[in-house]
Amino acid sequence: MKIGILGGTFDPPHQAHLEIANRSIKQFSLDKVIFIPSGNPWQKKNATSYKHRYEMTKILIEDFNYFEISDLENSEDNPSYTFETLNKLNHPKEKLYFILGSDAAINIKTWKNYELLPNLANFLIALRSQDNIDILDKNFPFKYKIITGEKLDLSSSTFRNKLKEKSIEVSDLPSGILTYTKENSLY
Repeated sequence: MKIGILGGTFDPPHQAHLEIANRSIKQFSLDKVIFIPSGNPWQKKNATSYKHRYEMTKILIEDFNYFEISDLENSEDNPSYTFETLNKLNHPKEKLYFILGSDAAINIKTWKNYELLPNLANFLIALRSQDNIDILDKNFPFKYKIITGEKLDLSSSTFRNKLKEKSIEVSDLPSGILTYTKENSLY
């Protein structure tokens, strides 16, 4: 089974996350994509609680039978490291695809034990609107494939700001997540 892994803070999860997961399924014939919210995103301060990010991610993917959610990184006490998560999945490298945005890919050398990652998975990268292949090639040290299509804004901070300013639209976040953020006084 060919599996895609889409990890992240998902603070909040949004339509662009769905879009790159869908593109990955179609373009690389994946059987499913597993969304893994990070328990303790060690490179991000002041993240919304894991419980809320997990529940919102569940809402994001609820209408798709080829998407799953995993609580593999559910500890808020210990930092979440990608190499540990991929190890725990224990899936053959030739059938495991790690999906990431170009912003994360460009900074991968700051990740703990990043040099172990190509032994565990293949890389699928979606370019963010401000990034290009040249920047990616200069900064990403491994072989990868591009998830093609219109460049997307994959930054959850954009959506947090829109929520704070009350300028968010359903095209940005599904209505179920908007309702969840209001009911739980998030952002």
